[in-house]
Amino acid sequence: MKKHLFFHTLIICLAVSLFTGCKDKPDDAPVIPSGHVATPDWEVSPDYDYSSSTTVIAEVDLTKSYNALTPNDWRVDTADLLAAFVGEECIGVTKPVDDLFFLYITSPSQSDEEIQLRYYSVRLQNIFQASTGLHFQNGDRQGSVANPLAPLFVEMK
Repeated sequence: MKKHLFFHTLIICLAVSLFTGCKDKPDDAPVIPSGHVATPDWEVSPDYDYSSSTTVIAEVDLTKSYNALTPNDWRVDTADLLAAFVGEECIGVTKPVDDLFFLYITSPSQSDEEIQLRYYSVRLQNIFQASTGLHFQNGDRQGSVANPLAPLFVEMK
């Protein structure tokens, strides 16, 4: 009788632990957009005519774009990069100072081209792209220290 009780208790405990403790992750677990992208070698061509430029003072907060991210999952790292692109041509790149990016953008080859911001997160090892572009205007400054530009970023595919 004691053996039957012991085996029944053991089977019940195993069944309970099997059904409650074996899930890899909950169905509603946050999807953190991490990847295995090496730090990009974004550089501005030394052949640019720097006579026309614009400046962007921006902050990056991926928790605004990805509700599943928390400050524990992601934060700006001193090795993160923010860059400006026209197509695949890099026209500005910078690292953060504290949590702000001071981005100097050289003139694109065509004045009416849209500028796309890309952000590389060292912690997430991934590249993100701003959901909206910027338009170049010589001498313009977008954002300030008190009110930085805060674009929404999405994972680059």
